[in-house]
Amino acid sequence: MNLLASSLLGGLYLLILFGICFAAVALVRCALLYNAQRKRKPQKEERPAPKPATGEQTPEKQRVYYIVEKKRVSRPRAKYAEPKKIRFE
Repeated sequence: MNLLASSLLGGLYLLILFGICFAAVALVRCALLYNAQRKRKPQKEERPAPKPATGEQTPEKQRVYYIVEKKRVSRPRAKYAEPKKIRFE
């Protein structure tokens, strides 16, 4: 075999190896996603309770909104000592 043929075989080997690795990673990720989706239970739709047919009307729940302010904390400033002089002799 000459040099060109051996380098072509090496390149072909690398391409095949890359394809096998790529397919293996893709299959593992698909299997993990499938397992995660299978374990997840479907959520049941919550239906509101039917209103009583009597003449009394129940007040609907009002939404409550809270205003939260971020606490501002002043950090103490770092105080550094005087710099030391280093002499190289």
